[in-house]
Amino acid sequence: MLSETFLDFLADWYLTFKAFHIISVISWMAGLLYLPRLFMYHCNAEVGSKQSETFKVMEYRLMKIIMMP
Repeated sequence: MLSETFLDFLADWYLTFKAFHIISVISWMAGLLYLPRLFMYHCNAEVGSKQSETFKVMEYRLMKIIMMP
């Protein structure tokens, strides 16, 4: 059985955990919607151009920092 102090901890921080979870899901969904657009823009950029390199960085940051659970 869970100790009473742990249950008190969960009760005190429940809304904070819930808010963090909702924000995480919203940012993940936004990333899912934005990533194909970045891929499309990247395909239209010239290979090896500064714009292409910028899209590589943007795609990496979106996938690894924002969308990674």
